[in-house]
Amino acid sequence: MGAYPVPSPQGDAAHAHADASTHANAFPDVRHPTYIVLLFFTCFAFSYLDRQIVSILVQPIKLTLALSDTQIGLLQGFSFTMCYATAGVFIARRVDRANRVKLIAACVAIWAVSTALCGFATNFAELLAARAGTAVAEAALSPAALSIFSDIFPPRKVTRASSVFMLGPYIGGGLALFGGGVLLSATGGGAGAWLAAHGFAPWQAVFVLVGAPGLVLAALVAATVREPARRETGVASVDQTLPPLREVLAELFVRNRFCAPYFAAYVALITLFYSHAAWFPTLLMRHFHLAPAEVGKMAAPAYMIGGVLGVAAAGMLAARVTDERALQKVLALSTCAVAALVPAAIAMPLVADSTLAILLYGLCALAASVAMALAPVPLQIAVPNRMRGRSLALLVFMTNAISGGVGPLAVGFLNEHLGGGHAGLGTALAIVGGGSALASALLYARATRRVPSTRKEI
Repeated sequence: MGAYPVPSPQGDAAHAHADASTHANAFPDVRHPTYIVLLFFTCFAFSYLDRQIVSILVQPIKLTLALSDTQIGLLQGFSFTMCYATAGVFIARRVDRANRVKLIAACVAIWAVSTALCGFATNFAELLAARAGTAVAEAALSPAALSIFSDIFPPRKVTRASSVFMLGPYIGGGLALFGGGVLLSATGGGAGAWLAAHGFAPWQAVFVLVGAPGLVLAALVAATVREPARRETGVASVDQTLPPLREVLAELFVRNRFCAPYFAAYVALITLFYSHAAWFPTLLMRHFHLAPAEVGKMAAPAYMIGGVLGVAAAGMLAARVTDERALQKVLALSTCAVAALVPAAIAMPLVADSTLAILLYGLCALAASVAMALAPVPLQIAVPNRMRGRSLALLVFMTNAISGGVGPLAVGFLNEHLGGGHAGLGTALAIVGGGSALASALLYARATRRVPSTRKEI
């Protein structure tokens, strides 16, 4: 980021003078910045709606396509997230040099179409292919949007804007639970008979209905948002030379010693997030014999309220820190939040009362959302502009290739080897979720200790 000093052997007095001149105009008067944040947040929420809608459709999909729990774990986890993560590596370079707004608009349109195509799948391979299209397109949004925020806000406001954006997984995931259950019920009865007459199951209609709004969002992004100037150059040029990948890696893991444990901590946290998102609704259905619509009505409010409260708390707490101490404080806040998550993550899938399980689920969402809301901020603060997209994409790659792949698959695999019943699923979820939360808390604490107390962010 242009306003932050970056150690460089090529730095000289002339460069420093240019940096000072750029700093004076570092935060241009962007029209309607709040609208930009809210629009990108809405896109992010719909990306998670499209991504997590499978969790409420597990049972009907299994019945229609005769899938195993391991295949469901692959569908929600490893196969989806590997496509997402791999695409992110290639898209990251475009984020650092291309028009980010056009990139976001194109990708939103692609994932909307891909989600709708899931509704036309008639076997596991076709559903997997359509989900891959959704995954590939969704990979662009986070690094591109977060990079744009860093060009239009100073560090304290970057934290607030990113916190609003990071509400997306909780609003979108809640909508997937509640809306998916409602839509599944609505497409039964007479509508179900009409669908059956035309060769469609109700879960297929749900995919089409949740995918379609993405086309409207893509049009809004393309028509109403302008690409902001990149702060290091003061112009919205796309022709600047990019630092090579080895410089990006040196910036992350040599100059910024906190990055290695910070990356690992976030990977562990997102392992828990994906495991809960993929399997908790199924746990409620199997253990407490609840219908999908009931699960949505009960779990979605807890998930959404917990997530919104956590993100709001993160924004308020982070807004109280100075720019000079922002990095250290953000990591310390994340450490505390994830430490509080550990007991709730272990107890939640093991309790014998559905109401208590859902309350603990909301508590897990609250604690996890504090750290998730703050997760991009260290890279937005510490990394230069034309390294930022690839740095964020590397974090996205690691969390999706490892967390999204291992978490849901590990729960499904452990469940089958523990007997496949509701008790086995609860134990598997407690092992994966609780272990991930504990590892994350320890790694966040280590990252916090690695930030020099004298470090200045701007």
